[in-house]
Amino acid sequence: MAWIFLVLSIAALVYIYIQTYMIDISHYTITIPKLSKTMQGKKIVHLSDLHLNPKTNKSFVETILDTTEKQEPDYIFLTGDLVQAGLDDFVDTPLRRFVEECAKIAPTYAVTGNHDIMSGSFSDYQFILETADVKLLIDEAVVLPEGSAEGITLMGLTERQDQSSLPQPILGPITLTKEMVDLPKILLAHRPEYFVHYMLDKTKTPDLILSGHTHAGQFRLPIIGGVFAPGQGLFPKYDFGLFTHEEDPSKRMIISRGLGNSSFPVRINNRPEVVTITLNGLSESTIS
Repeated sequence: MAWIFLVLSIAALVYIYIQTYMIDISHYTITIPKLSKTMQGKKIVHLSDLHLNPKTNKSFVETILDTTEKQEPDYIFLTGDLVQAGLDDFVDTPLRRFVEECAKIAPTYAVTGNHDIMSGSFSDYQFILETADVKLLIDEAVVLPEGSAEGITLMGLTERQDQSSLPQPILGPITLTKEMVDLPKILLAHRPEYFVHYMLDKTKTPDLILSGHTHAGQFRLPIIGGVFAPGQGLFPKYDFGLFTHEEDPSKRMIISRGLGNSSFPVRINNRPEVVTITLNGLSESTIS
């Protein structure tokens, strides 16, 4: 009996290792109406929920960076929870190394998650990202490629500590110029549970939303899907993957399974994920 227990123990350890450190790469091709030729074929790598802390496996961070670089992205988008909540500072974390290397790979844009705003000094967090040449979007928007008159409007919604008093409409704090309004839009927002709310401001309606936060439900069951997600509770509607707006199928949301762990140190049937997205255009004459 002892050898059976030993075999099962080894198998369990191997499984936990795979679920914690073996990165899965998901590929999406997303068609966005009226996308300019400038942005057609551009590749985005979407990373989320690393939860970096002093105990983070440094070699795993290097694996994430290596995997990201191999995708040959034109842009890297970070959708929050880069660090774990409750840290006194970021000195002993791989945060600076991670964001510096991302910016070397491709232009990198980020938004905050709930853990980011509850960890260390937020001014220190901003300073690290900005000095690494990572653009932290705090309720703001930019046009990509930057300096171009055409392309896409990239919006970033910052995290609120008080989720009971969110702006109405939720994208209200983001100011767009007339030129930005007229362009296709991508929204970076940490929380996917507000998918329907992101669509309410018609001047800012995103064609694509990139989000995280859910860790895909942490534990995933066959057929049923994710078990629990913060903000949604048991068996969340939005766990991970591609979601289509019910009233307008051209508006979509991609949720990353994330790369790190927070409250639960173990994933089940839920490997860490790097998301790659290739943008595809749809000419105005073919829009139904």
